[in-house]
Amino acid sequence: MPRFNQIRVSAVSLTVSAIISSATFNAFAQESTPVGSTNAYSALKIDAHYQDETFKQLQAAAKANNVERAAQLAAQLSDYPIPSYVAYYRIKPQLYNSDGTGNIYAPDAEVLQFLNTYKGQAIADRLRNDYLYVLAARRDWNRFNEHYAQFELKDDVSAKCYEQMGMLDNGQNVTANTKKILIDSKAANAKACQQLVQQIVDRGASEEDINYFAALSAYNSAAQGQKIAAASGQSTGSLMSNLINQANNNGNFQSVSMSAQQSALYQAYFGYAQARRAAPDAASYFNNAYNQYPKLQLPDDVLGWQARAGMRAGDWALVAKAIDKMSDEERNTSIWQYWRGRAYAAQNQSTQANMFYEQAAANKGGYDFYGILAREELGQSISLPPKTTPTDAEVSAASRTDGFDRARKFYAMNMIFEGNREWNFPLRRMDDKQLIAAAEYGRRVGLLDRMINTSERTKTLHNFNQRYPTPYLSIMENRSAQAGIPAAWTYGIIRQESRFVTLAKSSANANGLMQIIPSTARLVARSLGLSNFTLDQLGDIDTNVQLGTAYLAQTKNKLDGSFPLASAGYNAGPGRPPQWKSTLTRSVDGAIYAETIPFSETRGYVKNVMANTVFYYLAMKQRPPKLKDLMGTVSPY
Repeated sequence: MPRFNQIRVSAVSLTVSAIISSATFNAFAQESTPVGSTNAYSALKIDAHYQDETFKQLQAAAKANNVERAAQLAAQLSDYPIPSYVAYYRIKPQLYNSDGTGNIYAPDAEVLQFLNTYKGQAIADRLRNDYLYVLAARRDWNRFNEHYAQFELKDDVSAKCYEQMGMLDNGQNVTANTKKILIDSKAANAKACQQLVQQIVDRGASEEDINYFAALSAYNSAAQGQKIAAASGQSTGSLMSNLINQANNNGNFQSVSMSAQQSALYQAYFGYAQARRAAPDAASYFNNAYNQYPKLQLPDDVLGWQARAGMRAGDWALVAKAIDKMSDEERNTSIWQYWRGRAYAAQNQSTQANMFYEQAAANKGGYDFYGILAREELGQSISLPPKTTPTDAEVSAASRTDGFDRARKFYAMNMIFEGNREWNFPLRRMDDKQLIAAAEYGRRVGLLDRMINTSERTKTLHNFNQRYPTPYLSIMENRSAQAGIPAAWTYGIIRQESRFVTLAKSSANANGLMQIIPSTARLVARSLGLSNFTLDQLGDIDTNVQLGTAYLAQTKNKLDGSFPLASAGYNAGPGRPPQWKSTLTRSVDGAIYAETIPFSETRGYVKNVMANTVFYYLAMKQRPPKLKDLMGTVSPY
């Protein structure tokens, strides 16, 4: 989204109620309104609005753990069309203490009744997740394990740490498992995970493991790192924790006397901090760390930044070392399969390089950014897969999927997170044909974003018309041509920005298909001579695309004509790509530049936009340029 000093929080923070609220309301209202009863229908509309507002207040009370207020509001919603959520928001505050820990006095009978009543629904899985905190607080590990086995999403790092805590209480060594869970410093500082790590070190962990966990925790919390380090009885552990935390907060490197492992951890985490600033010296700190302590262990996210530091420096041995040390799960993603191939290629080992390119090209069908690049390295052409088209009967069956009606109700109330939860939960059990049918149902009810996201989940059968739709084609082609940019790139940007929600509005106040913030809209309108422009015109598709394509072209012209730099500038603001470019010590290909962007949201954004662009050329039946050529070369000033 065009902005100068703001980063888009999430593409899902969109206002979609104007598009689907009427249809969704009708679906619920028609169940209880007599045909031809206009007065009854009007009264129902007023009552429905009042109930929706009361429901949102109930949600707020639940988030604040206000038991009394939640109970009062829930009592006013006895006939609300989504009773499961009314019950959930009434029960949830009773499961937590004011500090967010599980309440040992929580009402088990109500929880179990809810789980039985709404078995198989997304909200039941959420309440089970909440209940795990209660069982962990009681240290009732038998019942915890029973419910954790039924917890379907398993997307809560705290619950994972509680599981390990139970195993630890039962006498098992969970150090290795805990390292796999805590792949970054953010996860390490979840309260449950802090407790787990502290219990591990307090029960006699090795000095090496104590230092490992202290360093991991210290990056975001010096106090927590010091607390863990104290278990070793060495004062230098506390010193290491302080220095690592200072590295995260722009501290200068300091040469101090510590153990070899502690010094190496400090060097590595300082390199990690420098790499995340795109600093040119980051690779040297990682190399120094391994020279000091060759058997150094690091979590996956630090190793990822070690690899990125090596890419920028042209140190392919450092890249290879980082990837080889990653967990199996991380190492086997297309990102690191591709870069392991690049590392082998840089060392003139073409056979090994091609082996990893083939893995990346086969990963998820080879339809992501690195799959495309890997296929190009192998000399393979990029084409769309055969299209699977659902039957009307299959789409009709998909329309009856439990959760979809609730999702549409939530979208109508602009409760995007809850809507996505209800839509996505049943998708996990669908095969490819069912996913394609569900995606088509999303299209038919005006949810193009759900169509895209649903269709992207297929593994062997595909429908790229769903994944890469081309609505408003004449507008896109005309306005892109006027701006002098490819329409495929315009589509690639829109797919990432708004997912074709025409009245989308983000938390940063960006508007429309191309997510333009008001200040940028005024500047671009002025540059185009649109003297009568008003902000309400951002809701007009043609005007929004006219301004967006003009701004995109202006950004590209300012940034050396580079597609990846302009895409980064469109997302993070045009001033940031030159900053990241200014620290380069050599010319690099665009893929290296994109992969080493410090902001994770912008890094993913650029890669997705550029992959989108390739597939939109194909969707519009045009021969695409090579992705490698689109990425180009980025040189220092």
